[in-house]
Amino acid sequence: MSTNTPTRSTELRVRSPWDVSPWADLAPWSPRLSDLMQQMWPSGTTSGEFSPGVELHETDEAFELEVDLPGVDRKDITIDITGRRVRVHGTKTVKERDGILRHSTRSVGAFTYEGVLPAPVNEGAVQARLADGVLSVTMPKATEAKTTHIEIT
Repeated sequence: MSTNTPTRSTELRVRSPWDVSPWADLAPWSPRLSDLMQQMWPSGTTSGEFSPGVELHETDEAFELEVDLPGVDRKDITIDITGRRVRVHGTKTVKERDGILRHSTRSVGAFTYEGVLPAPVNEGAVQARLADGVLSVTMPKATEAKTTHIEIT
């Protein structure tokens, strides 16, 4: 009588969910994806730097940029516009005080905001003002970039 007994042990190994990563197939792309993510959303914060809150609004006539910069003096801010790229850079410094600083949670150091606008702007008509700790930059759209509403007849 013959039995189907294997000569060597064929054990079925039960794999733990921790043995296989669902991301293993992406491993060859990992460095490229990391580079892409860094280019799109740079961290921009290293020691001595902070990242202020920023909002960019678009209207039919202009782009409006608001940057939260409480405690920053206007002489410590630079705004550069080149083509469709806008860059706001500056430094928030610590005010000198008498006595010993025991605790602080304030952010200080250099900051940079860079963004690419979806349309060109009229660089000669850009206006900026700093009031109540908010930097407001109004960038009128270039003539060819303005939205024109067409009525349907």
